[in-house]
Amino acid sequence: MELFSFTNHLVSATLLQGDRFEQYMMTFPEDALSNTLKAYPVLNGRKLKTELSLIYCKEEFGVCRGAVVLLQLFKENNLEEVFSETVTLLKILITTPMTTAEAERCFSTLKIIKTFLRPA
Repeated sequence: MELFSFTNHLVSATLLQGDRFEQYMMTFPEDALSNTLKAYPVLNGRKLKTELSLIYCKEEFGVCRGAVVLLQLFKENNLEEVFSETVTLLKILITTPMTTAEAERCFSTLKIIKTFLRPA
């Protein structure tokens, strides 16, 4: 088994980086989309590609910096149904840690708390 072999979820985040939309409008990021669909097979690939193509063309979306801001824009403008696959991807990206460091810190803190609470 190859160490660090699961990196498709990291590539998925690049699909929704506003500063890349202009570049993606010229050349669609097929490899990133393919890796995203491998990482998250629950997504409908054709629908997601269509939605992303529309997003890349609209300036309003390109000014959004970050997944949370983009998701808020969809919610505020009632676009969640129109861009359902993109919203699903955004929710996945927002709730999935990009590294294991956060989880490791939580377990480390839990260990300290358990030690502290242990009867003397």
